[in-house]
Amino acid sequence: MAVPQKKYKYPHTAQVEKVRKVKRRISPRKLSKWLFLAFLVYLIFSFSHNFYQAHQLKKEIRVLQSKLVKLEEENKKLLEELEYIQTPEAIEKIAREKLGLIKPGEIVILRAKEAKQ
Repeated sequence: MAVPQKKYKYPHTAQVEKVRKVKRRISPRKLSKWLFLAFLVYLIFSFSHNFYQAHQLKKEIRVLQSKLVKLEEENKKLLEELEYIQTPEAIEKIAREKLGLIKPGEIVILRAKEAKQ
């Protein structure tokens, strides 16, 4: 099978088309410029992405540090409460108020409403 040839209206048109194809080649100098530009764009993108990640991590660190401070304060309060609860006065107070216990020989006086319950 023969490949059909393009038919041109003017004979010099075929030569102009060949010249255009030759001109489309990229020179090594232009290629190196494009590669350098692509490399710069890559570097800028990667650095900006790293800076953004660093900013997000610093923000997360500040949030976690503030949570740590709050938890340390709460822990300190709970330790103080635990220390107080282990004293004899606190044990006696809890036994009287919550459990309704009395010392031997004490008389309990209840209000009428409390006695019915």
